[in-house]
Amino acid sequence: MTRKTRLIPVLVAVALSLVAPLLPVTAVTPVTEASAKVEDRFTVKPGVIFNDPTGTRAQQLRIVTHVERVIDHAPPGSTIRMAQYLFDLDSSTDKLIAAHKRGVNVHLIIDDFPLSPQTQRIRKALGTNKKARSYVARCANSCMSSKPSVMHAKFFLFSKSGASTKISMISAANLYTGNTFVSWNNIHTLVGDKTMYASLSRYFDDMLPDKDRPNYYRTTTSKQYKAYFYPRTAVPGSADVPLLDVLNHVRCTGVAKGFGSKGRTVVRIAQWGWSAARLDVARRLWTLHDQGCVVQVIQNSFKTGPRVTQTLLKPSRRHGVMRVYNAGIDSNGNGKRDLYMHHKVLTVNGVWFGHKDARVVYTGSANLTGPGLLANNEILLRIIGSGTYNSYAKNLAYIRDNWTKRVTKAPALSAAREAAREAQVNSGLGLESATTTEEPALSMRADR
Repeated sequence: MTRKTRLIPVLVAVALSLVAPLLPVTAVTPVTEASAKVEDRFTVKPGVIFNDPTGTRAQQLRIVTHVERVIDHAPPGSTIRMAQYLFDLDSSTDKLIAAHKRGVNVHLIIDDFPLSPQTQRIRKALGTNKKARSYVARCANSCMSSKPSVMHAKFFLFSKSGASTKISMISAANLYTGNTFVSWNNIHTLVGDKTMYASLSRYFDDMLPDKDRPNYYRTTTSKQYKAYFYPRTAVPGSADVPLLDVLNHVRCTGVAKGFGSKGRTVVRIAQWGWSAARLDVARRLWTLHDQGCVVQVIQNSFKTGPRVTQTLLKPSRRHGVMRVYNAGIDSNGNGKRDLYMHHKVLTVNGVWFGHKDARVVYTGSANLTGPGLLANNEILLRIIGSGTYNSYAKNLAYIRDNWTKRVTKAPALSAAREAAREAQVNSGLGLESATTTEEPALSMRADR
């Protein structure tokens, strides 16, 4: 290095020392735990999930765990909205309160009568002022009818969770012990579907005023999904009950290759409650059976009207007796159901509305009872596609083959006893209230 080159660093240092006082001073922000926080990369998985009340605790809690994980990843400033008929899980209560405390807007509509301790606790934590950042709302009957009815829809909305946005969940299950540990249930998750998210948010908003809207009925279609929102005023015609309308547009023959079974359309129903008010659905199912469709029904016999069972089991000269199975099991005869069906499902594989290659599922919150779609708040969800259909076919086959008993004879009841059974089926407006004949002692839900 020459003398000149050795002098350069010195000259630079002197120059800097002269101009430094003239330069603006920029403060250096220390790195804190908050500023170094890693972005939440959690993503919500779309699709259908089933619990297994006969499996491990993790399998029983599949639906609950899925919902609670999404709650855990809801960031401050995001919004959670939830509508539930029953609510009695401590873990879900804790997580919703924790979300509120960290700045998440938590909006709940819970029917729940009488109020469970968990509902009372979350009402105390969030308050009941529907104009506040968080609240728990409740309607007098359903949120759109002054007639005897209930808010029976079951859905969840998350504006953001982790890296996912616009998350919608529609379920047969409540965050409820009976729907977790002793009954079969499903939940569907849609991620990033702005159309369905907006429609469900509108439904939540429309329920909040708790005012009569007896003919609220509307539908929303997005991709393979279609949602039906209730109540709906009864008018003559089968379109009052979408499942009946669907069955009226099923044909047993003309199935495309690779669909149905041996050239015949396959129709499956799994239902929690079925009263004589929906005898029309039972009659149409029998007609399809008589015409050669492969029809299977999984019911809870203790929540199925005698005339419904009699109609389903009427022998067909051409195809014998329909396959009907009872999932409402009381293994020790103590009057409490150890296991029961809580799906509200219709699946079709074959000819549907003129399509010869259809695989479609209808699910949601509605039972086949009188008030089920006419007065209650209910959601019906239609999903088209082999993936979802195959998931349900596998789940229903597993339940049928392992956890049901074949029904071959309808109960022979006197007129008085039949009336009593129908009243029992429609108890709590035909919904899943936890009577001593339905659920174990862990349930806190009484009949309305």
